[in-house]
Amino acid sequence: MGYSEVLCHLCGVSFNINRFRTENEPPEAAWGSSMNTVIEEDPDDGRCEKRCFYVQWGADLQTATRFTGEEAISSHIPEDEIEHIPGPECTQNGGYNGHHIPVEAMKGCQELQCLVLKPDDWTPQTDDEEFEISSSYFLSGLSDYMPSRDIGGPEVFPARHGESSPYAENVMWDPEDAGKYAMPFHPTCFEIFKRASLRRQGVVDVEGLMQWWRLEGSYEDFEDFPRDHAVMDGGEQWWSHNLGDEYIVANPCFVPGLEPLLQSSEQAKGSESGESELAIMSTSASNNDVLAKLPAEIKHAILVELSFKDIANLRLVSRTFQHLPNSVLYEVTVRDTPWLYEAWSSLPISHWATTRKETMVQKWDDDTEAFTRSAHPAMPVRQLSRTGTDWLRLHAELFRNQKSLLGLRNRRRIWKDCEQILDRIDKYRKEDKIVPLGNRAPAIPRPANSDSDDSEEE
Repeated sequence: MGYSEVLCHLCGVSFNINRFRTENEPPEAAWGSSMNTVIEEDPDDGRCEKRCFYVQWGADLQTATRFTGEEAISSHIPEDEIEHIPGPECTQNGGYNGHHIPVEAMKGCQELQCLVLKPDDWTPQTDDEEFEISSSYFLSGLSDYMPSRDIGGPEVFPARHGESSPYAENVMWDPEDAGKYAMPFHPTCFEIFKRASLRRQGVVDVEGLMQWWRLEGSYEDFEDFPRDHAVMDGGEQWWSHNLGDEYIVANPCFVPGLEPLLQSSEQAKGSESGESELAIMSTSASNNDVLAKLPAEIKHAILVELSFKDIANLRLVSRTFQHLPNSVLYEVTVRDTPWLYEAWSSLPISHWATTRKETMVQKWDDDTEAFTRSAHPAMPVRQLSRTGTDWLRLHAELFRNQKSLLGLRNRRRIWKDCEQILDRIDKYRKEDKIVPLGNRAPAIPRPANSDSDDSEEE
C-alpha cells in the first residue's frame, strides 16, 4: 500500500505535523521526522533561500557548525541526522517554518483521540463525559503519532475502557464490519464541534456525528468534503507544510494573545450607558438624515440584520446610529461570529484538549496511584459579560489583530467544517437516515478485537 495518512475527520488536517525551528530557538522547538528535510545544494535552484543552513539534529545553534546544503551532503553526518534551519522566506514543505508560527500557537497539533463504539460489557468510569454516558460511544485515550494505514492503529494512553489501539479511520473499507472503526480527531477540534452542536441543537450530538461518519464512509466522501483551500493544498501523501498556511495547525482553543484582548474589551466598572465607547464618536450634523426619523423599533430591526462592517458604514452616514445599544451589538456578535464562543458559552474545555499523551504517561510513571484516582477535571473558560463587554471595541480589536491570532482564524475554519457536518446531519435526519435527536442509533456489532493490523484498502 505504501505510506497512507489518516487525518482528523473533523478538520481534515494531518496529525503528523513537523516544525522547523529558527536560528534563535532551542532544539525542542523543532519536531518531526528528518525524512521530511530535503537537502538543497544550491538555494537558488530550490525552495531554500540564502539564510537557510543545516546542522546536526538537535545541536545548540549558538555553537554548532553550520553547513550549506553542499557541505551537509559531503559531511560525515548521516543524512537522517541533519536538521534544516530555515530563513524567513524558505518554502521547504517538510515542516512549518518557525518564523511564521510560534511554538506556543502549535500546542496540541500532533495530539489525536478517537470516538470508539462501546462494547456490550461497557461500564462507566469516573472521568467519562456526559455524552459518553448517554451515547453509544466513548473517548479513547490520547496519542501523539498516527502511523501509516499499512502499519496499524495509534497507541493511545490511557487505555480507557480497555482500548489501547483503536482502529482509527476516515474510510470504512469494510462497511459490513463498521463497528470495528473509530473516528479520529484532534481533541481541540472536538471541542469546537461540541460548541457548534450546542449552539445549533442544544446538545452535543455525538450520535448524529457518528451516524454521518458511517453514511459518508467512502474514500470519495472524505476526499470530496469541502475544506479550506489550505487544507486541500496540504493533503498530499506526506503532509505538505506550505508557507502561508500555518494557521491550520494553530490551537483553536488556547490562542496566544486572545486573553488580553478579551480583557481590554471589558467596560469600566460603573458604566451603565449600555453603549460602546467607540459608538459615540461625533460626526458632522446633517439635516438630510432621513434615518433619524425612524422609530426606535425600526432602527433596532435594521441593526440586527447588518454585519459589523455594514454597521460601521452606517455610522459614517447617519448621526442617529452613533449611539449604538450594546445589546444590539451582542446580538450581531453571536449571529455573525458564533465561533467566538466566549461570547455565549460557559462550557469548560475538556481535560483531553489541555494535555498531551507524553505528559499523562509521565504522571503515570511518577505516581500511578494518584493518576488512577484523578478525575481529570475540565478547564473553565472565560465567558464574556453580555452587558459588561464593549462588543464594538472587541470586534475592532479582533480585526486589528487578525493576522497574529492564528488560532482564532483556525477556530473559524474548523467551525465552518463543523457547520457543514451539522448541515449534513440535519439533512439525513429529515430523510430518516439518522435517528431523531436524543435517541440512540441501532446497535452495530463490534468485533471483540478491534486491532487494525490486518487492515487493507480496497
